[in-house]
Amino acid sequence: MSTTLTTKASSTSTSTTKSPISTAAVEYFITLYIILQSFIHPKSNPTNFNVSGDSYSQTGFDPTLTQPAAGNPLGNPNLQGYTTTGGFNWIGDVVETYNNTLMLSYNFASGGATTNASLVAPFATTVLSFIDQVDQFVQYIPSGPWSSGNTLFGIWIGVNDVGNAWYLSNYTTLLGQIMDSYFTEIQRLYNVGGRNFLFLTVPLSRVAAFKAANAGSNTWVYDTQIPFLNAINNPTAYGSADATCINADGVSCLWWNDYHPS
Repeated sequence: MSTTLTTKASSTSTSTTKSPISTAAVEYFITLYIILQSFIHPKSNPTNFNVSGDSYSQTGFDPTLTQPAAGNPLGNPNLQGYTTTGGFNWIGDVVETYNNTLMLSYNFASGGATTNASLVAPFATTVLSFIDQVDQFVQYIPSGPWSSGNTLFGIWIGVNDVGNAWYLSNYTTLLGQIMDSYFTEIQRLYNVGGRNFLFLTVPLSRVAAFKAANAGSNTWVYDTQIPFLNAINNPTAYGSADATCINADGVSCLWWNDYHPS
């Protein structure tokens, strides 16, 4: 199963206020919700959503602390988690706001993350790269809470790879190396039992090659450029006066700061 999905908006602090983007972007979350519904089991056998990425996805989960469970599907910190949107980010919306089932989020996303820190350095050495995030998953989340059939792996990373390296003379070559490293980590997840993968904006040819080489894998690709462009080109439809204003309240503008959408 491999599907390319295109729809409407985006989202990623510590209040439960709905941002202009997340409020208007019901279609966006419905699309992701439909994907996740493929994995819904009775509440006694919850779906697990394993996430890797950067600040667009982070909720501040620490795998050594309280684990996700009914009452707080993020585990730690409490809902909504630590985000960069002024409210729920897309993880909170998918597992809580637009979901009436029990879905547990194991979210390893780390603000500032790059795919491979040896290729593109993050802003600080404490930031967990995609490689580090997979290491954490393998180390701290045993096979017991999850299985191949009831777990979806969602990966949204790359903005910091581009932002920290676009000016380099070897940028074009570097992009290929980053993608090689990215799919090395996807292969690691497959090798430990992952079979269901949601890719947020990666080259379709790479996904097709991965799927062809790995029996039983199910893949979905979500093009995040479309909801971003929809919001930027039609800011008033999303509750924002224009496409460039910034407000940390997570409600008044498309942007929470100069790097993160509300």
